[in-house]
Amino acid sequence: MYIAVPKGIAFFMLEHQHTFLKYLQLERRYSVHTIGAYRSDLDRFLSFIDEHHEGIALKEINRAIIRDWLISMVDDDYSPKSIARKLSCVQSFFKFLCQEGHMDTNPALHLRSPKQAKDIIRVLSLKEVNALFALDFPADFEGQRDQLMLDVLYSCGLRRSELLNLRWGDVHPDYIRVVGKGNKMRRVPITSRLYDLFEKFSAAHHSFSDKKNYIFVEVQDASIKPLNPRKLYQICVDYIGQVSSLTYRGPHLLRHSMATHLLDKGADLQVIKELLGHANLAATQIYTHTSVETLQRVYQLAHPRGH
Repeated sequence: MYIAVPKGIAFFMLEHQHTFLKYLQLERRYSVHTIGAYRSDLDRFLSFIDEHHEGIALKEINRAIIRDWLISMVDDDYSPKSIARKLSCVQSFFKFLCQEGHMDTNPALHLRSPKQAKDIIRVLSLKEVNALFALDFPADFEGQRDQLMLDVLYSCGLRRSELLNLRWGDVHPDYIRVVGKGNKMRRVPITSRLYDLFEKFSAAHHSFSDKKNYIFVEVQDASIKPLNPRKLYQICVDYIGQVSSLTYRGPHLLRHSMATHLLDKGADLQVIKELLGHANLAATQIYTHTSVETLQRVYQLAHPRGH
C-alpha cells in the first residue's frame, strides 16, 4: 500500500528520518527489509502528526500525542503485534533524536503497547520430520537442491536469509559459517552426514560450486541466480504440505521445530541460543512451551510416584 508522504512536519522531520535510517543501515547493520519496515512505520506516524497536529514543533510532540496515535491504531484494528512494532520504531527514533541533541527527552519512552496474546508455536513432530526427509525428491538439480535446503534448515536451524546467503566457501567438514542479523558471524556445527550431502551436491553440479558462489541458486534464462526468497517459501510449503496439515509451512517452521526438538531432548537453552544466533536468551525462551504430552512423559518417568 502506498503511504502518502506527510507534509507539514515533514519539512523538518524527513531529514531526521533519513539520518536515522542511515544510522540503522551503517551503524546497526539492519537489513534492507527491516529498514523498509522502519521507514513505513515512521511515515505512518508522521502522517498522523500532520493530520491531527498540523504545524506542531518537534519538541512539542509529547506522551499524550503518541498515546493518541496508539489509540487510533487500536480503533483501526491493527493487531497488538503490529502496534508494538510501530511503537518500538518510534521509541528508537526519538531515542536517536535525543542522542543527536534534537530533543531533551524521549516522549515515547515509557509507553506500552496493547497486551499481546502469547503465540503458541506450532512445530513438526519427529514423525513428520522423518516423513519429510523420506519423501521421493526428484533426481534432477532442483530436487537435489530442495532436499539439501530442507535438511540444512532443519539440521542447522537457519533463518531464511542465512540459508540463501550461504556460499560454498562457508562449508567446512565440521561446521558452516553463517552470517546472521547485524552481520554477526557464527559457526553452526554439522554432522558428517550433512557434510556428505554438501559434497555430493557440489560434485554433481561442480560448475556452480566455486567457493564464492551461492549454494542455493536457480537457473533462469540460461543464467544462474541466487534463489528467490519467495521460491524458497513455496518449496517449503509444497514439501511440508505432503507430511503436515499445519497452516504455516514456511522455512521458519523447520527452525522452530529444530529448536523445540533439541529442547525436548534435554539440550541446554544457552546452547540453543548460540545455535540459533539469538542476541539474548529471552528470544530463545519462546521454545520452553513444552507440550502437555512431554510434561506427562517426564513426570511419569522421573517422579518417584509417577508410575
